[in-house]
Amino acid sequence: MSRDKEALRTHMNIEYTPDLLSYMKKKGKKHLSVEVARSDHSDFEVTELFYRFIDDKTVDYLQKKHYRAVETPQGVVMLPPYHLRYDETVTFRLKKVLCFNFLTADGISL
Repeated sequence: MSRDKEALRTHMNIEYTPDLLSYMKKKGKKHLSVEVARSDHSDFEVTELFYRFIDDKTVDYLQKKHYRAVETPQGVVMLPPYHLRYDETVTFRLKKVLCFNFLTADGISL
């Protein structure tokens, strides 16, 4: 990877939507991880990005697995050691479906 691309990845802006910040405060969550989920149980392979809340222990574990920690005012975002595309600004959101809450993000792609 060129130094310019690495610099962009190192200095990306990470934002949280207000509803996600409210949810994180209410639930006592600080840290997020971005992971690659892969399924190949059928005739074709599916690869998606998966976002989840993690605790301090998982942050330490993922650092040992070469995930990169990006500090934010809310906590740490752990980014996987895979080649992903990052926009200059990555925005995390809370998506509500019926009674379930999911993390989503804009600005990260495979």
